[in-house]
Amino acid sequence: MRRLRLGVTLAVAIVTLLVSWGAGAAERPGVGGPAASTPRRPDAYGLTAYNIEAISDLSFTPEDSSLSHASGPDFFRYLTSPGGGVFLAGATIPAGAVIDWIGLGTCDEPGGKWAVTLVERPDDGNVSDLIIQMLSSEHGPDAPCTTDYNATPLDFLVTSNVRRTIQVFVTQLDSAATDGSERFSSVEIWWHRTVSPAPAAATFNDVPTGHPFFQYIEALAASQITGGCGNGNYCPDAPLTRGQMAVFLSKALGLHFPGNPVQ
Repeated sequence: MRRLRLGVTLAVAIVTLLVSWGAGAAERPGVGGPAASTPRRPDAYGLTAYNIEAISDLSFTPEDSSLSHASGPDFFRYLTSPGGGVFLAGATIPAGAVIDWIGLGTCDEPGGKWAVTLVERPDDGNVSDLIIQMLSSEHGPDAPCTTDYNATPLDFLVTSNVRRTIQVFVTQLDSAATDGSERFSSVEIWWHRTVSPAPAAATFNDVPTGHPFFQYIEALAASQITGGCGNGNYCPDAPLTRGQMAVFLSKALGLHFPGNPVQ
């Protein structure tokens, strides 16, 4: 995993990206990115349903507090200080999520450049894991406002959201654009759920590490969805009653009756 030191290193890395990446590295959904019909519900379950965290430009602040900024007629954000600069925001992605797609919405007239950088930062210093750096594409006169996506899935596993945070940097690379002609609207983070990796030791006597359902049964046990069938066993081949199914689903989904139901 590449490491990124914030501040000067971020600026150097983005300049390097400008030289090596080139334009057109990203694709729109349905072309090389996520399917346009992917569910956008933030509570979507399943291993293929994407959840999308959309971070509005209004959630971003300049990394350098001395930089002035404004919102254009469409409420997109841009810098009014000459020299370009970086906007910063945080993202809340649960542990165990897999990040695949990043979307960067920008308006460039006639065709400036923006960059988005995602890092996973621990709270024990200023050294962060780099998730992705991506440039906006060159926008033509017929489509001055566009959302760009990375060309292939990132497959980045968020291992923990305790004492680690995901930070998002949006960089305005055109140092002369201070009139709002180049501005950004949002950053999208597309992620999906996954199943915990299998542990080294088995929890149940009758589900050894080589069992075909070992990983999934261990995930249920670790989530306290099941305690097995007794005597240290899980009984993987036993039939499931409707009552047992109710316990599994209620615990897995966190279902409950409201304390004060509406009359």
